[in-house]
Amino acid sequence: MDAVAAEYVAARRVLLDALEALTDHLPSLILVGAQAVYHHTGDADLNVPLMTTDADLAIDTRGLTDVPEIGAVLRAAGFVPGPNPGHWVAASDIAVDLMVVPHQARTAKASARAARLAPHDRQTARIARGLEPALVDHERVVIGALDPVDTRTFDLAIAGPAALLVAKVIKISERLGQTDRQPDRLKEKDALDAFRLLQAVETSELVLGLTKHRGEPNAATVADEALEILRLHASTPRGRIALLASSAAGGDITVAPAFAALCNDLLAALQTRPTQSEPPAARP
Repeated sequence: MDAVAAEYVAARRVLLDALEALTDHLPSLILVGAQAVYHHTGDADLNVPLMTTDADLAIDTRGLTDVPEIGAVLRAAGFVPGPNPGHWVAASDIAVDLMVVPHQARTAKASARAARLAPHDRQTARIARGLEPALVDHERVVIGALDPVDTRTFDLAIAGPAALLVAKVIKISERLGQTDRQPDRLKEKDALDAFRLLQAVETSELVLGLTKHRGEPNAATVADEALEILRLHASTPRGRIALLASSAAGGDITVAPAFAALCNDLLAALQTRPTQSEPPAARP
């Protein structure tokens, strides 16, 4: 990998600070977001450097223990709660976002933003739709620092590429629907991260992940929704998501057509996906 942006190095350092504080809860944490995307894609043959200024962790509440209390250990490690639930800010102003999927949030209130994880702090985690596949599609890896001086490592679950693609697409779709009221919430970089996944990960691997999602109802629902969004907004070079990725790549005119072609490859492969007894076909 080429030289890593200083902001990304700092974001990884803060992620490790959070993991160190949350050591007792590591079995319940799954890395999602850009840092997880880059784990699977690397540079992905783009002339756009890997760059992120935060870290995202999903909490699988099924095994979450009551102690130690999450808010207390994060505060002791120098994090303070931000203005939104689940947004924990380090002294360096770099944030770690803790998220819980709706069906694990322990509240049916439609307007609720914070998950109810008592006895943990009410600000511990925000409710985030789109991460449901990550709960069933992940692998455990050893994650370390991007700074050679920092020797810390942690055994952590990282969402699979198909789960990350679903999460990115759901996030983009939600923000496309908010552009009239909150235009600054739409991040072109999310579309570029989705393109990185389509470009760097074999179609057959994405199909396997998406097939795995179908085994859990909540994951299946959002995965199917994400695929429909891709069909509507990324399967042609003029699709809104394909154009967002092109813009994020500095206006690279090759990105939107490539995005559309890879999207159509995936949709076609899913329509003809093999039975469990047959191996998936590799990308030509």
